[in-house]
Amino acid sequence: MSLNAPIRDWRGKRVWIVGASSGIGAAVGRQLLALGARVALSARSTAALERMAAPHDGSALAVPLDVTDAAAVAPALRRVVSAWGGVDLVLLCAGSHRPVRAWELDAADARRLVD
Repeated sequence: MSLNAPIRDWRGKRVWIVGASSGIGAAVGRQLLALGARVALSARSTAALERMAAPHDGSALAVPLDVTDAAAVAPALRRVVSAWGGVDLVLLCAGSHRPVRAWELDAADARRLVD
């Protein structure tokens, strides 16, 4: 049983994607914009966010954010809410990847992946 009904019409939905500058976050952001959603794009790479948002005439909002800085999250959310009056969905796609053989992964590397 789903807690929420599936969203079938994305037009006008307000989505905040954290980790939107590349990979899965960028791909989901492009798709949601194509489906008519308003998408707030957050990541550390301001230039990448601005390039992604530029062609979308206000339906995309670049909100630079280093999600590892806990004190920066609330101001970023306030910026999105101030611009659009709220958020309907938050997607957390931020992460890092460093190819390494399992037997070479040390505790510090594992902790960085989680934190």
